[in-house]
Amino acid sequence: MKHPNITITTYCAEETVTLGNLIGKNLKSGQILALIGDLGSGKTWLSRGIGEGLGISKHHHIHSPAFDLIHEHPGPIPMYHMDFYRLDDFSSEDEMWVTEYIHSKTGVCIIEWANKFIVDFLDNYLEIQLSMIENCITARKIDFFAMSNEYLPLINQLDVDFSLNKETNKS
Repeated sequence: MKHPNITITTYCAEETVTLGNLIGKNLKSGQILALIGDLGSGKTWLSRGIGEGLGISKHHHIHSPAFDLIHEHPGPIPMYHMDFYRLDDFSSEDEMWVTEYIHSKTGVCIIEWANKFIVDFLDNYLEIQLSMIENCITARKIDFFAMSNEYLPLINQLDVDFSLNKETNKS
């Protein structure tokens, strides 16, 4: 059993977006985030925040690409937002277009429902597991697993930034 590098709890959608924003501000081109969680666990809210942090215009609405499989969001660092929810198997054509994005190094890849196929073709990514918390409809437990050392500085910075942000917002 793997253990998370850090766990962060958010208590509303706005906090999940804020967390995503902090993640986005610390990402570099070529990095890959694998978002894993049940329906309604906050993957798309987190993705919206990541887009904000990457400098994606607020006029470029970030929503789930479940029906399109991928949305390209232009910005200082482009965001390639993928969703594997509707894929039941991973064809060679699927693998071709996904690997084109993840190896492009020109932007950041965010993959919702990544657990369906991620281990088949990736070993260097940041896994983010989102879980709903019982008895609190809006709260989410978010576990971060660095699947390579490349993501450890991001996780460490995120831990500091989110704690500071929460303290600042209490004042």
